[in-house]
Amino acid sequence: MKKRMRSILFSSLICVSLAVGTGSPAFASQSSVSGEAEKTNVDFPTKPMTIVCPYSAGGGTDLALRILAECGETEFGQTINVENKTGGSGTVGLSAALSAAADGYTLGTASVDLITLPLLGLAPAELTRDAFDTICVVNAEPAAIIVPADSKWDSLDDFIQDAKDNPGTIQVANAGAGNIWHLAMIGVELKTGAQFTHVPYSDGTSSALAAVLGGHVDAIACSPAEADSNIQSGDLKILGIAADERMDKYPDVPTFKEGDIDLTIEALRGLCVNSEVPDDVKQVLKDGFDKVIHSDECKQKVEDANMTYLPLNAEEADAMLDSMEGNFGDIIKAYLDSAQ
Repeated sequence: MKKRMRSILFSSLICVSLAVGTGSPAFASQSSVSGEAEKTNVDFPTKPMTIVCPYSAGGGTDLALRILAECGETEFGQTINVENKTGGSGTVGLSAALSAAADGYTLGTASVDLITLPLLGLAPAELTRDAFDTICVVNAEPAAIIVPADSKWDSLDDFIQDAKDNPGTIQVANAGAGNIWHLAMIGVELKTGAQFTHVPYSDGTSSALAAVLGGHVDAIACSPAEADSNIQSGDLKILGIAADERMDKYPDVPTFKEGDIDLTIEALRGLCVNSEVPDDVKQVLKDGFDKVIHSDECKQKVEDANMTYLPLNAEEADAMLDSMEGNFGDIIKAYLDSAQ
């Protein structure tokens, strides 16, 4: 997957090489101005930093951010705290990060919420993707269609064809209306002509998983990581994933694209800052966290947490968000139209 993102980046972006010195928590970055190299030194950070998580403690986003905070303390030489500010489908936490002083000491959460919340009409006017600059991503989880191990569907093709032949008869659980996994299944409908009955569980994936395990619904849309224990126990099986490449952990599971469904939907977890943070401070954060996400310690912690390790620097993360933005625009329009 990392190889895939590198190819996307190099085919779509012009990369600028940055020389960075890291002898102490104060970093020096170098940029080119009018053809001449000009060094810009910034004494940052000199005090503790804060990462604002828009979701509750213990969830996947919270866990990914705490790994970044823990590993980042070694790189930056400062304490990095994670504060959970929940509510408003993530808007409360993102708003808190945006309204903090634009000095680089408060970081927000980089995720597809930066795309979906404004499109869903759930975000205040000032809360846009352009209001933030991406710093890094460390984890990405693809949407997946997961069914009981003994279900009648043995392949993604069988599942989709049934949903086309018998519109609305297949009940698919998700983690709440407008949630990324719900939107992923609307995307499948748009791409294939299939029709599902969407069953939202507003208290999250755990309740949706219980519903499919209990036979109350036919399938669930979520990430493989969230259902991994039930997959490993043999209670559930994955029919397909909305990623560009197969996952190392599930090499026999096809991608949606292999089933002629041109759809990539992945939940990203990383860091961003207010775009008004000074450029030299942003560069320190980008350079420092680029080292963090590529460290053996960070990789091990992500994998030990049963999450998919995908280290992306700022440019790579933006390229991935760009690649999904068009799909989300179409999907959310269809969702809002159907809700009227």
